[in-house]
Parts: sequence; C-alpha cells; structure tokens
Amino acid sequence: MKINTITGRNYQIGEEEKLTTLAKKYGVKLNKRNVDTYSDAGLEGWWGENGCHKPLHEMNPIRGGFVMDVLKKFEISPDQPIIEIGCGGGIFSEYIARLGYNILGVDISMESINVAKEHAFITHVKVDYQVGSVYELPFENESFDIVMSSDFLEHIEDLVTAISEMSRILKKGGLFIFDTIARNESSTTTFMKLEAEGVIPAGTHEPLLFIKPEELESVANQFGIDFAKDINNIYGFVLKSIQFIDGKFKLVEIQEKETLPHYIGYGIKK
Repeated sequence: MKINTITGRNYQIGEEEKLTTLAKKYGVKLNKRNVDTYSDAGLEGWWGENGCHKPLHEMNPIRGGFVMDVLKKFEISPDQPIIEIGCGGGIFSEYIARLGYNILGVDISMESINVAKEHAFITHVKVDYQVGSVYELPFENESFDIVMSSDFLEHIEDLVTAISEMSRILKKGGLFIFDTIARNESSTTTFMKLEAEGVIPAGTHEPLLFIKPEELESVANQFGIDFAKDINNIYGFVLKSIQFIDGKFKLVEIQEKETLPHYIGYGIKK
C-alpha cells in the first residue's frame, strides 16, 4: 500500500529520507508495506504453532500482564464492555476473554475476523467479533469502558481520525490501553531486519507509520484522553518498553528515547 496522507506524525527534517534509506538497506520497499499480510495469514498463520504471527502469541503474557494490572487498578469488572480495535485473527482478544472479561474484537479485514471466529468456536472461548473500520466505528458514543489497541496503531495512516473515533466510543473515565512501535532509526533497523530474515512476514511494517510516544500523547490529548502520569518515566507518563531479551519478551523501564522499540501504556478519558 503506497502511503499518501499521514496524520499524527511530526517528521523532523530529513527523517523520512533517512528511514526510507534504512528500509532499502534490508531490501524492503516502502511502497509495498501492509500488503494483505494479515488478511492472507489464515488459521495456521494466526494460530499455528509455527505460524507467521507466532511472536504475537509470545508477547501475550507480557502485554496481558500489563493490561490486567491496569484493569485491577481501576477495579474493572469482567462484565464491563471492552473493545479491541484492530484485533486481527483474535490473538489478544481471545487471551483477554480467557481471563473472564467481556470483549469485542473489531478489524477491517473480513478474512481475519473469520479466522478469529473460527478459532474461538474451535476452542470454545466466548468472545465476539465484528468487521469495522477504525475511521468510522459502528458504535454509539461512549459505548465502552475500555478501548484497547494492540499492535495496530503503527499500521494506520490517519492517526488523528483513528484516535478521534476510539475516544468517541470510550466512556468518560474509561481507559484507552495501547501498545505500538516507536519511530526511530533503531526500531526501523530492528523491524526491517526481522522482515529481511523472514522472522516476521515481509510487508508487515511501514517505518514511516511508526509513532513516537509524544506524538501519540498529543493526538490523544486533542480528543480528551490524558495519559496516566509517571514523573519517573522519561516521557512523563506511564509507559513501558516491550523488548526481546535473552530469548523472551520482557517489560522494562525506558532508558533512551532514541532506542525505544515496542512500547505499552494507557490513558484516561476526561
């Protein structure tokens, strides 16, 4: 998919050219990003033991633990409505459902939603799924107590419209929980190398769509979502880094902005 219009990112002078050059170093062509990587994965790709999305399963306990800590902190009961936007084949939605929570997974890909439904049926997990676009969500205002976005924001061009819609369906006092990829030379090198080596499918990521945490906070603030503050974090709000260390995914404190890869945090709707 060729990128035409990108909102919510504030590129520095020369940044786009530098990231493009880095991507090309690993044989990655940016105008071929996001090409049906998720729609074409099928049941085996999403859920197979050696499927192309195996790393997402390995990350579940890490980000799931973070989400559970937040839900417990705010005393979210299992019957309160939760929605995951960009749920793909249901890997994270099903994980949360297995913990007893009422969750709806939404994705624009009919093929991915069909995979999610099929796997939930096979495994007898109670989780609902629906096709829908983040740019025009088919729900009433303030319909959900929790809006989650996991491994999704770094795939969309129009971040402003997406956050606007997610905020619209979130109740006042509700939680916006997210994890995505930071935009810097280090993360671009890491993810482009993973694609070049076949660890993750070619066409999975577009570095120009990666999002710096301060950019995400700025857009969220526009639509009434305040990130939970943390004076000990270098960004000034609650944020953890998800990193692959010694063969396992781990949650760690952020040390340097220039090398931040995958990150997770949350905000509260005013």
